[in-house]
Amino acid sequence: MTATTVTSPTSRINDLQRVEESLAMIAPRWSVWTLQTLQQAGRLRYHEVREKLPWLKDPAVSQRLAALADHGLLDRTATDGRPVYYSLTDRGRELAPAQDALAAWADSCLENTGPTARAEQVEDALKLITPRHATAVLWALRTYGPMRSGELAREVAPGLSPMVITSRLRQLGADGLVERVTDNHRSPYQLTAAAHALGPAYTTLSAWAAGRPPTTAHPVWAPAQATDHAQDGQVRRSVAAAAVATSPRTTPAITAQRTPPSWRHADMFSHTTRHAPIVPAPATSGRSR
Repeated sequence: MTATTVTSPTSRINDLQRVEESLAMIAPRWSVWTLQTLQQAGRLRYHEVREKLPWLKDPAVSQRLAALADHGLLDRTATDGRPVYYSLTDRGRELAPAQDALAAWADSCLENTGPTARAEQVEDALKLITPRHATAVLWALRTYGPMRSGELAREVAPGLSPMVITSRLRQLGADGLVERVTDNHRSPYQLTAAAHALGPAYTTLSAWAAGRPPTTAHPVWAPAQATDHAQDGQVRRSVAAAAVATSPRTTPAITAQRTPPSWRHADMFSHTTRHAPIVPAPATSGRSR
C-alpha cells in the first residue's frame, strides 16, 4: 500500500486506526523519556535506566520497560548468569522521526515556558492529541473541511451521544486546535493553523505504523492543503498553556535531549489493509504546555 492509494474511506479509517494505536503505545507517561534514554545510551541495565530517570520510582521504571517491550519497541537481553540489558529494537529506533516531528511541533506551536527537554516536548504534544476521539476529530476536519458538531459525531462516533464529540470539541478549542469558522455559536468547526501544522507528525506516525519510509507523502496531511491556514509561513503559538508538569522541564540524564496492545504485528507493521472499526487511543490527562 502506497501513500497515493490510501484514499478510500476504508483505507483512511485503517490508516487512522494504525496512527491511534501507535500513539497509544507511547502516550503513557514516561514512555518517551524511557525510549529517548535508551536511544542515547544504546543499551542499559535496569539500574542504569533508573539512574538516568532519577525522579521515577522503581515500579514506574519497571512498568514502562515491560510495556514498551510488549509493544516490540524494546529488547530485553539476558544470557546465562549475565546481566540483563535493555535496548531499542529496530522498530523502536525507527520511531525517532515521529518523535522529532512531535517535538518540533511542540517547540513551534506551544507556549514557550523556557528550556524544555525534547522528551517533555513530545509528551506535551501527546497530551493534546491522544484523548479519546481527539485525533479522529482532527483527521475528519482535515479530510472534509469545516463541519458542525453533529456531522462530526456521525463521522467520528456513530451510535454515541453527540455530546461526546461536543465535549471533545470544547477541549480541542480550549487547546487551540479547533475554532469556529465565524463568531456564531452555530458556525461549523475548522482546524487552526496549529492543528494543520501537525501534518508532519501524523505523516511520520502513519508511515511508521505501515512500515513505509518516514518521508512518504500522506493523502490527508499533505502540506499543500494547509497553505491557506498559515500566516506568512509561520504558525502562531496558539495553543493554551498547560498545568505545571510533575517532571523537570530539563534533565541532566537526557541532555537537551500496561495496556496489552490491540493489534497484531502482522497487521501493524505491514502493508495489509484491515477492515475494522476505528479503535481510538486511550485518553490521557493534561493540557498543552
